[in-house]
Amino acid sequence: MRTIELNGQWTIGYGDTKRRPIQVPGVVESVAEDRGYPGPYEYRRSFELYDVEEGASYVLRFDGVSYACAVICNGVEAVSHEGIWDGFAADVTGLVRQGLNELTVKVIKPDFDKESPYFFRSVLFGFIPDVMLPFGGIWKDVFLEVKGRAYFEEIRCRFDTEHGRIVTESRLAGSGVRSGLVLSVSVRDPDGNIAVTRHPHEELVAVDVDNVSVWSPSSPSLYEVEVRLMDGENVADVYRIKAGFRRIEVRDGEIAINGEPFYMRGVIHWGCYPEKFAPNPTYDEVKDELIKLKAAGFNAVKHCLYFPPSYYYELCDEMGIVTWQELPLWLPYANERMLPRIYEQYPKMLKLFMHYPSVSLVSLGCELDATIEGDTLNALYAMVKAEDRAMIICDNSGSGECFEGVSNSSSDIYDYHFYAELYHLDGLINEFTRSYRDIKPWLFGEYNDADTYRLTRETREAFANAWWVDSDERVNPLRQVHKGFGSDQPIYHQEAILDRYGIAEEANQLQDLSYRQMHSIRKHILELTRSYDEIKGYNITTIKDVPITTSGIFDDKMNPKIDPESLRKVNGDIVLSFNKDLTRIWDNGADRFLNKDMYNYFSEDTVAGRITLSNRGADPLEGEYEVTLREGDRVLFRHRDVFSAPKHRVRQIAQLAIKLPTVNEVARCELSVKLVYADGEYSNEWDLWLYPRELTAKRAHLFDPAGSFAGIESLFRIERLAAAEQAVQLGEGDILLTTAFDEKIESLAAERGIGVLFVQKGEGFFPLTYNPFYRESVKKVFDHPATADLKHLGYAGMQFYGVGTDRYFDKLEAEKRIGYSYTPIVRRYDARKFAAGDYLLEYRKGKGRFLATTLNLDGGQGSQPHSFKHNVFAIRLLHEIVSYLEVEAQGGA
Repeated sequence: MRTIELNGQWTIGYGDTKRRPIQVPGVVESVAEDRGYPGPYEYRRSFELYDVEEGASYVLRFDGVSYACAVICNGVEAVSHEGIWDGFAADVTGLVRQGLNELTVKVIKPDFDKESPYFFRSVLFGFIPDVMLPFGGIWKDVFLEVKGRAYFEEIRCRFDTEHGRIVTESRLAGSGVRSGLVLSVSVRDPDGNIAVTRHPHEELVAVDVDNVSVWSPSSPSLYEVEVRLMDGENVADVYRIKAGFRRIEVRDGEIAINGEPFYMRGVIHWGCYPEKFAPNPTYDEVKDELIKLKAAGFNAVKHCLYFPPSYYYELCDEMGIVTWQELPLWLPYANERMLPRIYEQYPKMLKLFMHYPSVSLVSLGCELDATIEGDTLNALYAMVKAEDRAMIICDNSGSGECFEGVSNSSSDIYDYHFYAELYHLDGLINEFTRSYRDIKPWLFGEYNDADTYRLTRETREAFANAWWVDSDERVNPLRQVHKGFGSDQPIYHQEAILDRYGIAEEANQLQDLSYRQMHSIRKHILELTRSYDEIKGYNITTIKDVPITTSGIFDDKMNPKIDPESLRKVNGDIVLSFNKDLTRIWDNGADRFLNKDMYNYFSEDTVAGRITLSNRGADPLEGEYEVTLREGDRVLFRHRDVFSAPKHRVRQIAQLAIKLPTVNEVARCELSVKLVYADGEYSNEWDLWLYPRELTAKRAHLFDPAGSFAGIESLFRIERLAAAEQAVQLGEGDILLTTAFDEKIESLAAERGIGVLFVQKGEGFFPLTYNPFYRESVKKVFDHPATADLKHLGYAGMQFYGVGTDRYFDKLEAEKRIGYSYTPIVRRYDARKFAAGDYLLEYRKGKGRFLATTLNLDGGQGSQPHSFKHNVFAIRLLHEIVSYLEVEAQGGA
């Protein structure tokens, strides 16, 4: 038998265009002027056969064509096919001929018409159209196989760990006599030993394996199997597979591989390779991805709503990387075609990946609403279990309860997608760890996105054909995809947006800042996650930047955004977390939980918290830990003690009560915890800020109808105003703190030289824009006297945790309201929409000086400090602002 490759140059024609060359594998978008045009497209090529063999079978195989196609060999239709992901074949034994042969493939790709039979939301395209485009064409390999009179129409090898055997299931095709056929099965074990057995052909043939070596992430043992179909002395067909034995199960709320609990540290992969138009990376590109993921501590990949090439699974098998495969059901469009396609195509999709030992989890779809009913999900659950009864299955990644989907479907795990603000995440986790639920592993199927800043100019420089940042819909079909949401992606207009906001030069300086902020956010989320024993793993969004988001661990050229070792420190078997202390407060006649600021402290305060150790290694840990608090080279505190931690569990190893020294200026300190144990050592660090307890003695007047400054009198010299009209008593050099502001107050302050801090809590003087504080943006802290002494990091990281807010002043709207440009102090740059806005700004009018902020000085959001008097950073920030206004009132002395 032999294989004739039919990849390479074909020609294509469509519409009224002339025929032109196209590479196969490839997609029509690589040559079409209008990439939204659905076709039909007509591929053609010729090939020569000079030695057509009598009695041989000729089988034409396509590994992938999108979407509907007809294959014509020498003028006769050989096969038609519908689908994107599965391959198909046609026996062309009677159609090929000696000499020149003509091959034509007519293709129709998915489109944007809801009434079309190939509307992209009803063809199981998954998420690919949303991050790339609904591509079409012959996007995978094509070849002609020359086989014997009989050949394998379908074959697979199942590795039966329970009984220690390899079971071959095969069905034959072809015109040859079926009697007398023999299967020769060769098995090479992980040590290189080869055993060959011969069996009369039957649909099921079992081969016993002695001393089975199981596959696991730490020891990825693989067997090489070759099954030959023998017709006398002739080899009629050959099937080869490299796979392994492994036992996966859900046990006591854990995912177990070969009886050992497995904690998933995965990354989401959307299959987005826009420069290729299709999820078709090369072998070397895949290997590079996996090497880089392992270096950063990852042990799993979740292929989200798409299927990678076969060598992605093979490399995961070889490198010990667990695979979660998600079937491509997302935002399904309910019509009469959708359900039949699911039931017809899902069985074919399962054959793509179920035999790989690294594949240990399967989800039936993602974030499904009630469009997909419980009976359908249960039927699909049974379908996967029929292929592998041990496979761990999630019915609906993200969960029906969170996406208005059904809740009566079978699932082996709990899976949530919490894209939360940092100070709301632990509240979500606490609510979803209800002990009355059935015991199942809980994983984050996806979460922890953190956008960085990317300039489209740099994208164009990095990619020769960066079509995904083009504003022309004919060139960039992503724009048509997002019309379906009634939206448009601002990336196509980034330069115009930056020019309109006047921040083009500022944007040039944001990338490094955004990378450091990204790591700060992800570090916090991972440490919080690892401090919960109930959570059994996660998948970070996403492996690399894509056209619609920059939340990649790597940029869109697979360059790491941070040092992999820094990520591995919070993404490995061992992770130390700094957790809040458990405290309460008696407030208005009742107990409440008292959230305190974990990152900001005053002189002589006590750092009270808990250090927890998540040990997901294979062995218990015992050794010594050392807690150190230092400011630069100066050690403020050091303590050593012993610790022990069981394997696969989270344990508190230390409760901190560090009495802080007196300081006369702001200090940024480092809290570090180091473990030393038999096999090595590990350490983790956190920035803490220490502020002088002495606050400004300047008297300020306070008008606080919003009630944001409860307890301020114990900290500052305050004279409260009962009504706005009382501001008329203020004069030059006075300072007004107010949560209400209007033109009258502004005019009064401008006329009399009053310094004003306006804290806007809701709609009012300035129009507000609402978006997350930590998510989807970069926060820059400008050089300004009000922030100069805060020892900030240049961005609003954990130091700003207690004042984070979901509202801010849009720059253009604020300028319109003020009447001219102003001075930014803390600015938000949207990493997806590219607009800019401010959490803290300054402007002058007349003799008055005005600062306005939307920051939550009174905290109170989720796990932020309980109120203003507990919000250390807010207190210190207010001190800096009042001090600045005081100095400016004195002429800047």
